[in-house]
Amino acid sequence: MIDLETPRLSLRPLTASDFASVHRLHTDPFVVHALFGGTTPSRKDTYRRMQYYLRDWRCHGFGFFSVFLKSDISSQDEFIGRAGLRYFEATTNVEYGHCFFGHAAGEGLGPEAGKAVLRFAFQRLELDRIVAVVRPENGRGIRAVEKIGFRYVEDRVYGDCTKGFYEIHASSF
Repeated sequence: MIDLETPRLSLRPLTASDFASVHRLHTDPFVVHALFGGTTPSRKDTYRRMQYYLRDWRCHGFGFFSVFLKSDISSQDEFIGRAGLRYFEATTNVEYGHCFFGHAAGEGLGPEAGKAVLRFAFQRLELDRIVAVVRPENGRGIRAVEKIGFRYVEDRVYGDCTKGFYEIHASSF
């Protein structure tokens, strides 16, 4: 099992048993606005995404991690989001992405999780380059990928919208 740790977070590969937590995450109003353009995903939409997330781990040896905020008080860490890697659309680019509940956003947890995922990508997977794609209206997402170390490359059109394309190389991490 591939588990990652930071001072405040624990990360483990998403599993099918995470479906309810991921669906709750995907329907959080902050997430709906930031990632889904204001359209709340259905349970079927989340199920379909989960199948891709699980397939990535089986087929590629990487994917999204469940991210938990470590608890000093209780024995149960709090699920606060997901962060990880996937192949970007029909390309050979490996994309980093993260998604956190609104109450966990703005606390530096995205960059903290991102740096752990990139260490995994560059040191264990020995990847040379990772990309990130962020909607221009997602200011927090842009700041997070920049704090992780991604550099803006250009705007690109994906489907019916323009998104910022970012990259980071192992040599600069």
